[in-house]
Amino acid sequence: MAYEARAQIKVLHMRMHPRSFLQALLHYLRYDLVDEVTSFRKWVMYYVAVWIFGALVVVGLGIYLTTATQKTAVLGNAQLGSSYRSLAEFYRTFFERNGLHLELTDVSHIGESADQLEREAAPINASFILAGSTLSIDTRKLVSLGSIKLAPGWLFYRAPAIEGANPFTALAGRRISGGPRGSFSNRILRELYDAGKNPGAGPAEILELTDSDGKAALLRGDVDAVWMIDSAASDNVSRLISRPDIHLFSWELADAYLERLPYLSRLILPAGYFHIGDTRPAKDVKLLSSTVTLLVEADLHPALQWGFLLAAQEYYASHYDELSGEVSFPKYIDKSVPISSVAEQYFNEGVPTVFSYLPIFYASIVERIWIWLAGTFILGYPTFRMIKKFRASTSKWIKAKASRQKRRTERRELRKAQTLDATSK
Repeated sequence: MAYEARAQIKVLHMRMHPRSFLQALLHYLRYDLVDEVTSFRKWVMYYVAVWIFGALVVVGLGIYLTTATQKTAVLGNAQLGSSYRSLAEFYRTFFERNGLHLELTDVSHIGESADQLEREAAPINASFILAGSTLSIDTRKLVSLGSIKLAPGWLFYRAPAIEGANPFTALAGRRISGGPRGSFSNRILRELYDAGKNPGAGPAEILELTDSDGKAALLRGDVDAVWMIDSAASDNVSRLISRPDIHLFSWELADAYLERLPYLSRLILPAGYFHIGDTRPAKDVKLLSSTVTLLVEADLHPALQWGFLLAAQEYYASHYDELSGEVSFPKYIDKSVPISSVAEQYFNEGVPTVFSYLPIFYASIVERIWIWLAGTFILGYPTFRMIKKFRASTSKWIKAKASRQKRRTERRELRKAQTLDATSK
Protein backbone atom coordinates (compact mmCIF):
# COMPACT_ATOMS: atom_id res chain seq x y z
CA MET A 1 0.00 0.00 0.00
CA ALA A 2 2.81 2.39 0.82
CA TYR A 3 4.39 1.77 -2.61
CA GLU A 4 1.07 2.45 -4.35
CA ALA A 5 0.64 5.63 -2.37
CA ARG A 6 4.11 6.88 -3.33
CA ALA A 7 3.42 6.07 -6.95
CA GLN A 8 0.14 8.01 -6.87
CA ILE A 9 1.89 10.97 -5.24
CA LYS A 10 4.59 10.86 -7.91
CA VAL A 11 1.98 10.83 -10.67
CA LEU A 12 0.29 13.85 -9.12
CA HIS A 13 3.60 15.68 -8.99
CA MET A 14 4.39 14.77 -12.61
CA ARG A 15 1.07 16.29 -13.66
CA MET A 16 2.02 19.52 -11.96
CA HIS A 17 3.40 22.12 -14.38
CA PRO A 18 6.44 23.94 -12.94
CA ARG A 19 5.94 27.64 -13.14
CA SER A 20 9.62 28.65 -13.26
CA PHE A 21 13.01 27.30 -14.29
CA LEU A 22 13.98 26.71 -10.66
CA GLN A 23 10.83 24.71 -10.01
CA ALA A 24 11.47 22.67 -13.18
CA LEU A 25 15.06 21.97 -12.06
CA LEU A 26 13.97 20.92 -8.58
CA HIS A 27 11.24 18.76 -10.08
CA TYR A 28 13.80 17.03 -12.33
CA LEU A 29 16.30 16.48 -9.52
CA ARG A 30 13.63 15.11 -7.18
CA TYR A 31 11.89 12.68 -9.51
CA ASP A 32 13.33 12.22 -13.04
CA LEU A 33 17.06 12.20 -12.21
CA VAL A 34 16.59 9.53 -9.56
CA ASP A 35 14.74 7.34 -12.06
CA GLU A 36 17.38 7.87 -14.76
CA VAL A 37 20.26 6.99 -12.42
CA THR A 38 18.39 3.91 -11.24
CA SER A 39 17.63 2.87 -14.83
CA PHE A 40 21.25 3.39 -15.90
CA ARG A 41 22.52 1.31 -12.96
CA LYS A 42 20.13 -1.50 -13.83
CA TRP A 43 21.13 -1.27 -17.50
CA VAL A 44 24.81 -1.61 -16.59
CA MET A 45 24.10 -4.58 -14.35
CA TYR A 46 21.91 -6.08 -17.07
CA TYR A 47 24.86 -6.19 -19.51
CA VAL A 48 27.56 -6.85 -16.94
CA ALA A 49 29.06 -9.66 -19.06
CA VAL A 50 29.50 -7.30 -22.00
CA TRP A 51 31.21 -4.70 -19.83
CA ILE A 52 33.57 -7.27 -18.31
CA PHE A 53 34.53 -8.48 -21.79
CA GLY A 54 35.13 -4.91 -22.98
CA ALA A 55 37.23 -4.13 -19.92
CA LEU A 56 39.36 -7.24 -20.52
CA VAL A 57 39.92 -6.19 -24.14
CA VAL A 58 41.00 -2.69 -23.09
CA VAL A 59 43.31 -4.02 -20.35
CA GLY A 60 44.80 -6.58 -22.75
CA LEU A 61 45.45 -3.94 -25.37
CA GLY A 62 47.05 -1.69 -22.77
CA ILE A 63 49.34 -4.49 -21.59
CA TYR A 64 50.31 -5.23 -25.18
CA LEU A 65 51.17 -1.60 -25.93
CA THR A 66 53.22 -1.16 -22.76
CA THR A 67 54.97 -4.48 -22.24
CA ALA A 68 54.74 -6.62 -25.37
CA THR A 69 55.98 -3.97 -27.77
CA GLN A 70 59.57 -3.27 -28.66
CA LYS A 71 60.75 0.06 -29.99
CA THR A 72 64.51 -0.63 -30.06
CA ALA A 73 66.55 -2.56 -32.61
CA VAL A 74 70.25 -3.38 -32.31
CA LEU A 75 72.32 -3.44 -35.52
CA GLY A 76 75.98 -4.33 -36.00
CA ASN A 77 78.14 -1.32 -36.93
CA ALA A 78 80.85 -2.53 -39.32
CA GLN A 79 84.47 -1.43 -39.78
CA LEU A 80 85.55 2.15 -40.41
CA GLY A 81 85.78 3.33 -44.00
CA SER A 82 83.10 0.89 -45.19
CA SER A 83 79.71 1.85 -46.61
CA TYR A 84 78.06 -0.51 -44.10
CA ARG A 85 78.93 1.87 -41.28
CA SER A 86 77.54 4.90 -43.11
CA LEU A 87 74.46 2.85 -44.00
CA ALA A 88 73.94 1.93 -40.35
CA GLU A 89 74.29 5.59 -39.36
CA PHE A 90 71.70 6.55 -41.98
CA TYR A 91 69.31 3.95 -40.55
CA ARG A 92 69.81 5.22 -37.02
CA THR A 93 69.05 8.80 -38.07
CA PHE A 94 65.92 7.63 -39.88
CA PHE A 95 64.75 5.66 -36.83
CA GLU A 96 65.23 8.60 -34.45
CA ARG A 97 63.40 10.91 -36.83
CA ASN A 98 60.40 8.56 -36.88
CA GLY A 99 60.03 7.83 -33.17
CA LEU A 100 61.95 4.54 -33.13
CA HIS A 101 65.34 3.74 -31.68
CA LEU A 102 68.25 1.94 -33.31
CA GLU A 103 71.33 1.04 -31.32
CA LEU A 104 74.59 0.41 -33.18
CA THR A 105 77.07 -2.11 -31.78
CA ASP A 106 80.61 -2.03 -33.12
CA VAL A 107 81.77 -5.20 -34.86
CA SER A 108 84.94 -5.90 -36.82
CA HIS A 109 82.95 -6.88 -39.92
CA ILE A 110 79.36 -7.72 -40.87
CA GLY A 111 80.16 -11.42 -40.67
CA GLU A 112 80.68 -11.01 -36.92
CA SER A 113 77.37 -9.16 -36.73
CA ALA A 114 75.61 -12.08 -38.46
CA ASP A 115 77.30 -14.56 -36.10
CA GLN A 116 76.02 -12.63 -33.08
CA LEU A 117 72.55 -12.47 -34.61
CA GLU A 118 72.35 -16.26 -34.39
CA ARG A 119 73.30 -16.30 -30.69
CA GLU A 120 70.37 -15.72 -28.34
CA ALA A 121 72.58 -14.18 -25.66
CA ALA A 122 73.89 -11.46 -28.01
CA PRO A 123 72.04 -8.11 -28.04
CA ILE A 124 72.10 -7.82 -31.85
CA ASN A 125 68.71 -8.54 -33.46
CA ALA A 126 69.42 -7.20 -36.97
CA SER A 127 72.38 -7.60 -39.31
CA PHE A 128 73.55 -6.95 -42.84
CA ILE A 129 74.65 -10.07 -44.67
CA LEU A 130 75.95 -10.90 -48.15
CA ALA A 131 74.30 -13.34 -50.53
CA GLY A 132 75.85 -16.77 -50.30
CA SER A 133 76.93 -16.35 -46.71
CA THR A 134 73.45 -17.40 -45.59
CA LEU A 135 74.19 -21.00 -46.57
CA SER A 136 75.66 -21.71 -43.11
CA ILE A 137 73.04 -19.74 -41.14
CA ASP A 138 70.23 -21.30 -39.12
CA THR A 139 67.17 -19.74 -40.74
CA ARG A 140 64.60 -21.11 -38.29
CA LYS A 141 64.77 -18.02 -36.07
CA LEU A 142 65.74 -15.44 -38.68
CA VAL A 143 63.81 -13.80 -41.50
CA SER A 144 64.82 -11.61 -44.42
CA LEU A 145 63.68 -8.05 -45.06
CA GLY A 146 65.03 -8.30 -48.57
CA SER A 147 68.17 -7.08 -50.29
CA ILE A 148 68.90 -3.39 -49.79
CA LYS A 149 71.74 -2.76 -52.26
CA LEU A 150 74.48 -4.32 -54.36
CA ALA A 151 77.94 -4.90 -52.92
CA PRO A 152 80.54 -5.09 -55.70
CA GLY A 153 83.79 -6.96 -55.19
CA TRP A 154 86.93 -4.91 -55.85
CA LEU A 155 90.34 -6.41 -56.59
CA PHE A 156 92.89 -3.60 -56.53
CA TYR A 157 96.53 -4.32 -57.25
CA ARG A 158 99.76 -2.40 -57.82
CA ALA A 159 101.19 -1.78 -61.28
CA PRO A 160 102.07 -3.23 -63.72
CA ALA A 161 98.73 -4.22 -65.24
CA ILE A 162 97.82 -7.91 -65.09
CA GLU A 163 97.95 -9.62 -68.46
CA GLY A 164 95.41 -12.41 -68.91
CA ALA A 165 91.96 -13.20 -67.59
CA ASN A 166 93.01 -15.02 -64.40
CA PRO A 167 94.27 -12.73 -61.62
CA PHE A 168 95.46 -15.55 -59.39
CA THR A 169 98.01 -16.71 -61.97
CA ALA A 170 99.55 -13.24 -62.04
CA LEU A 171 99.38 -12.94 -58.24
CA ALA A 172 100.92 -16.35 -57.56
CA GLY A 173 103.40 -16.02 -54.72
CA ARG A 174 102.12 -12.49 -53.95
CA ARG A 175 100.44 -11.11 -50.86
CA ILE A 176 96.70 -10.39 -51.06
CA SER A 177 94.70 -8.66 -48.32
CA GLY A 178 91.36 -10.44 -48.25
CA GLY A 179 89.49 -9.09 -45.23
CA PRO A 180 89.36 -10.19 -41.57
CA ARG A 181 89.09 -13.84 -40.59
CA GLY A 182 85.48 -14.98 -40.70
CA SER A 183 84.34 -12.07 -42.86
CA PHE A 184 82.23 -12.61 -45.96
CA SER A 185 84.80 -10.94 -48.22
CA ASN A 186 87.55 -13.25 -46.92
CA ARG A 187 85.44 -16.34 -47.50
CA ILE A 188 84.37 -15.30 -51.00
CA LEU A 189 87.97 -14.49 -51.97
CA ARG A 190 89.09 -17.95 -50.89
CA GLU A 191 86.25 -19.51 -52.90
CA LEU A 192 87.27 -17.46 -55.95
CA TYR A 193 90.89 -18.45 -55.41
CA ASP A 194 90.03 -22.16 -55.17
CA ALA A 195 87.98 -21.90 -58.36
CA GLY A 196 90.55 -19.95 -60.38
CA LYS A 197 94.00 -20.88 -59.09
CA ASN A 198 96.47 -22.38 -61.52
CA PRO A 199 97.86 -25.68 -60.22
CA GLY A 200 101.18 -24.98 -61.98
CA ALA A 201 101.67 -21.60 -60.31
CA GLY A 202 102.74 -21.01 -56.76
CA PRO A 203 100.14 -20.27 -54.06
CA ALA A 204 99.23 -16.71 -53.18
CA GLU A 205 99.43 -15.54 -49.57
CA ILE A 206 96.05 -14.30 -48.34
CA LEU A 207 96.38 -11.90 -45.41
CA GLU A 208 93.49 -11.32 -43.03
CA LEU A 209 93.53 -7.54 -42.76
CA THR A 210 90.58 -5.21 -42.43
CA ASP A 211 89.63 -3.24 -45.53
CA SER A 212 91.12 -0.04 -44.11
CA ASP A 213 94.35 -1.77 -43.09
CA GLY A 214 94.53 -3.57 -46.45
CA LYS A 215 94.06 -0.28 -48.29
CA ALA A 216 96.84 1.35 -46.26
CA ALA A 217 99.14 -1.64 -46.78
CA LEU A 218 98.56 -1.53 -50.55
CA LEU A 219 99.33 2.19 -50.68
CA ARG A 220 102.55 1.59 -48.71
CA GLY A 221 103.54 -1.33 -50.90
CA ASP A 222 103.36 -3.89 -48.08
CA VAL A 223 100.85 -6.02 -50.04
CA ASP A 224 100.44 -6.56 -53.76
CA ALA A 225 96.64 -6.62 -53.93
CA VAL A 226 93.61 -6.00 -51.80
CA TRP A 227 90.15 -7.55 -52.14
CA MET A 228 87.06 -5.94 -50.59
CA ILE A 229 83.32 -6.17 -51.04
CA ASP A 230 81.82 -2.76 -50.54
CA SER A 231 79.92 0.10 -52.12
CA ALA A 232 81.48 2.27 -54.82
CA ALA A 233 80.88 5.21 -52.47
CA SER A 234 83.00 3.81 -49.62
CA ASP A 235 86.07 5.78 -48.56
CA ASN A 236 88.34 2.78 -49.12
CA VAL A 237 87.24 2.32 -52.74
CA SER A 238 87.29 6.05 -53.51
CA ARG A 239 90.83 6.40 -52.16
CA LEU A 240 92.24 3.52 -54.18
CA ILE A 241 90.46 4.33 -57.45
CA SER A 242 92.03 7.80 -57.42
CA ARG A 243 95.62 6.50 -57.40
CA PRO A 244 97.22 6.14 -60.86
CA ASP A 245 99.63 3.47 -59.61
CA ILE A 246 96.76 1.25 -58.43
CA HIS A 247 94.78 -0.83 -60.94
CA LEU A 248 91.32 -2.34 -60.71
CA PHE A 249 91.02 -5.88 -62.08
CA SER A 250 88.27 -6.62 -64.62
CA TRP A 251 86.87 -10.15 -64.35
CA GLU A 252 86.71 -11.19 -67.99
CA LEU A 253 85.86 -14.74 -66.91
CA ALA A 254 82.97 -13.51 -64.74
CA ASP A 255 80.44 -15.85 -66.35
CA ALA A 256 82.65 -18.86 -65.64
CA TYR A 257 83.04 -17.86 -62.00
CA LEU A 258 79.29 -17.41 -61.70
CA GLU A 259 78.81 -21.03 -62.74
CA ARG A 260 80.87 -22.03 -59.70
CA LEU A 261 79.49 -19.38 -57.36
CA PRO A 262 75.85 -18.78 -58.44
CA TYR A 263 75.05 -16.49 -55.52
CA LEU A 264 77.28 -13.83 -57.13
CA SER A 265 76.31 -11.68 -60.10
CA ARG A 266 78.11 -9.76 -62.83
CA LEU A 267 78.12 -5.98 -62.67
CA ILE A 268 79.50 -3.53 -65.22
CA LEU A 269 81.34 -0.47 -63.90
CA PRO A 270 81.05 2.10 -66.73
CA ALA A 271 84.13 3.91 -67.99
CA GLY A 272 84.37 7.33 -66.37
CA TYR A 273 82.05 6.34 -63.52
CA PHE A 274 84.20 7.93 -60.79
CA HIS A 275 85.37 10.90 -62.87
CA ILE A 276 84.32 11.70 -66.42
CA GLY A 277 87.00 14.34 -67.01
CA ASP A 278 89.87 12.06 -66.04
CA THR A 279 87.99 9.01 -67.38
CA ARG A 280 88.34 6.93 -64.25
CA PRO A 281 88.18 4.06 -64.94
CA ALA A 282 89.54 4.31 -68.47
CA LYS A 283 87.29 1.51 -69.76
CA ASP A 284 84.34 -0.60 -68.66
CA VAL A 285 85.23 -2.96 -65.82
CA LYS A 286 83.50 -6.27 -65.13
CA LEU A 287 82.95 -6.80 -61.41
CA LEU A 288 81.74 -9.76 -59.41
CA SER A 289 79.02 -8.54 -57.11
CA SER A 290 76.93 -9.74 -54.20
CA THR A 291 73.76 -8.33 -52.67
CA VAL A 292 73.45 -6.94 -49.16
CA THR A 293 70.49 -8.49 -47.37
CA LEU A 294 69.06 -7.35 -44.06
CA LEU A 295 68.28 -10.19 -41.65
CA VAL A 296 66.33 -9.77 -38.41
CA GLU A 297 65.07 -12.04 -35.69
CA ALA A 298 61.70 -13.52 -36.58
CA ASP A 299 60.03 -12.03 -33.50
CA LEU A 300 61.35 -8.51 -34.03
CA HIS A 301 58.47 -6.08 -33.60
CA PRO A 302 56.70 -5.29 -36.92
CA ALA A 303 57.14 -1.54 -36.32
CA LEU A 304 60.92 -2.01 -36.34
CA GLN A 305 60.72 -4.14 -39.46
CA TRP A 306 58.71 -1.40 -41.16
CA GLY A 307 61.34 1.08 -39.97
CA PHE A 308 64.12 -0.89 -41.69
CA LEU A 309 62.13 -1.26 -44.92
CA LEU A 310 61.19 2.42 -45.10
CA ALA A 311 64.76 3.44 -44.23
CA ALA A 312 66.06 1.22 -47.06
CA GLN A 313 63.55 2.79 -49.43
CA GLU A 314 64.61 6.31 -48.47
CA TYR A 315 68.31 5.41 -48.65
CA TYR A 316 67.98 4.08 -52.19
CA ALA A 317 65.99 7.15 -53.28
CA SER A 318 68.59 9.59 -51.90
CA HIS A 319 71.90 7.88 -52.79
CA TYR A 320 72.75 8.11 -56.46
CA ASP A 321 76.39 7.06 -55.98
CA GLU A 322 75.45 3.42 -55.51
CA LEU A 323 75.87 0.94 -58.33
CA SER A 324 72.47 -0.70 -58.72
CA GLY A 325 72.70 -2.60 -61.98
CA GLU A 326 69.23 -1.23 -62.89
CA VAL A 327 67.73 -2.99 -59.85
CA SER A 328 65.35 -1.06 -57.59
CA PHE A 329 65.92 -1.64 -53.89
CA PRO A 330 64.78 -2.93 -51.49
CA LYS A 331 63.97 -6.18 -53.29
CA TYR A 332 63.72 -9.82 -52.29
CA ILE A 333 66.62 -11.30 -54.28
CA ASP A 334 68.46 -13.72 -52.01
CA LYS A 335 65.79 -16.31 -51.23
CA SER A 336 67.98 -18.58 -49.09
CA VAL A 337 66.34 -17.06 -45.99
CA PRO A 338 62.51 -16.97 -45.62
CA ILE A 339 60.98 -13.57 -46.09
CA SER A 340 59.34 -11.76 -43.19
CA SER A 341 55.55 -11.41 -43.35
CA VAL A 342 55.99 -7.63 -43.03
CA ALA A 343 58.46 -7.56 -45.94
CA GLU A 344 56.17 -9.79 -47.99
CA GLN A 345 53.34 -7.32 -47.50
CA TYR A 346 55.68 -4.45 -48.44
CA PHE A 347 56.84 -6.10 -51.68
CA ASN A 348 53.37 -7.30 -52.70
CA GLU A 349 51.14 -4.42 -51.59
CA GLY A 350 53.43 -1.47 -50.93
CA VAL A 351 53.33 0.82 -47.91
CA PRO A 352 49.86 1.04 -46.26
CA THR A 353 48.17 4.45 -46.42
CA VAL A 354 48.04 4.74 -42.63
CA PHE A 355 51.82 5.29 -42.59
CA SER A 356 51.24 8.66 -44.28
CA TYR A 357 49.25 9.93 -41.29
CA LEU A 358 50.70 8.27 -38.19
CA PRO A 359 54.19 7.61 -36.83
CA ILE A 360 55.62 4.25 -37.85
CA PHE A 361 55.12 2.61 -34.47
CA TYR A 362 51.44 3.49 -34.12
CA ALA A 363 50.75 3.04 -37.84
CA SER A 364 52.06 -0.52 -37.68
CA ILE A 365 49.75 -1.26 -34.73
CA VAL A 366 46.71 0.20 -36.47
CA GLU A 367 47.61 -1.62 -39.67
CA ARG A 368 47.75 -4.93 -37.81
CA ILE A 369 44.68 -4.63 -35.57
CA TRP A 370 42.19 -2.86 -37.84
CA ILE A 371 41.04 -6.14 -39.32
CA TRP A 372 40.48 -7.52 -35.81
CA LEU A 373 38.55 -4.40 -34.84
CA ALA A 374 36.46 -4.62 -37.99
CA GLY A 375 35.82 -8.32 -37.39
CA THR A 376 34.87 -7.63 -33.78
CA PHE A 377 32.37 -4.99 -34.89
CA ILE A 378 30.95 -7.13 -37.73
CA LEU A 379 30.47 -10.13 -35.44
CA GLY A 380 29.99 -8.32 -32.17
CA TYR A 381 27.20 -5.95 -33.16
CA PRO A 382 24.80 -8.69 -34.38
CA THR A 383 25.68 -10.72 -31.29
CA PHE A 384 24.84 -7.71 -29.12
CA ARG A 385 21.53 -7.28 -30.94
CA MET A 386 20.76 -10.97 -30.49
CA ILE A 387 21.54 -10.81 -26.77
CA LYS A 388 19.39 -7.70 -26.46
CA LYS A 389 16.52 -9.40 -28.28
CA PHE A 390 16.88 -12.46 -26.07
CA ARG A 391 16.82 -10.25 -22.99
CA ALA A 392 13.69 -8.50 -24.26
CA SER A 393 12.01 -11.86 -24.92
CA THR A 394 12.95 -13.02 -21.45
CA SER A 395 11.53 -9.82 -19.99
CA LYS A 396 8.25 -10.32 -21.85
CA TRP A 397 8.08 -13.90 -20.64
CA ILE A 398 8.66 -12.78 -17.04
CA LYS A 399 5.99 -10.10 -17.36
CA ALA A 400 3.54 -12.57 -18.87
CA LYS A 401 4.28 -15.06 -16.07
CA ALA A 402 3.78 -12.34 -13.45
CA SER A 403 0.54 -11.31 -15.12
CA ARG A 404 -0.79 -14.89 -15.06
CA GLN A 405 0.23 -15.25 -11.43
CA LYS A 406 -1.52 -11.98 -10.64
CA ARG A 407 -4.71 -13.17 -12.30
CA ARG A 408 -4.56 -16.49 -10.40
CA THR A 409 -4.11 -14.58 -7.14
CA GLU A 410 -7.03 -12.29 -7.96
CA ARG A 411 -9.24 -15.31 -8.72
CA ARG A 412 -8.27 -16.97 -5.39
CA GLU A 413 -9.03 -13.75 -3.54
CA LEU A 414 -12.33 -13.49 -5.36
CA ARG A 415 -13.28 -17.09 -4.42
CA LYS A 416 -12.32 -16.43 -0.80
CA ALA A 417 -14.47 -13.32 -0.75
CA GLN A 418 -17.39 -15.22 -2.26
CA THR A 419 -16.96 -18.04 0.29
CA LEU A 420 -16.91 -15.60 3.20
CA ASP A 421 -19.94 -13.83 1.79
CA ALA A 422 -21.85 -17.10 1.45
CA THR A 423 -20.88 -18.17 4.98
CA SER A 424 -22.02 -14.91 6.49
CA LYS A 425 -25.44 -15.32 4.91
